[in-house]
Amino acid sequence: MSADKGKEVDDRGTCTPCRGTGKVTSALGGEQHEVTCPWCGGTGRFQAGRDAQESPAERDAQESPGERDTDESPEPDAR
Repeated sequence: MSADKGKEVDDRGTCTPCRGTGKVTSALGGEQHEVTCPWCGGTGRFQAGRDAQESPAERDAQESPGERDTDESPEPDAR
């Protein structure tokens, strides 16, 4: 048994889903392509509290709620 085996390693410096590259492979749309890692935002570093399932638009709204343009209708074709 190795000395490291009994010790829990919690080095959360590197983003594990992208292995620190900031990119992951997505097959959305039927073809594989590289996208920015939603878990670290492309930084390659673990970000506590970041929700990878949240859409980027929702994340932007939370970070700067006063800077959004409120003149646009949420449904442009609504009459």
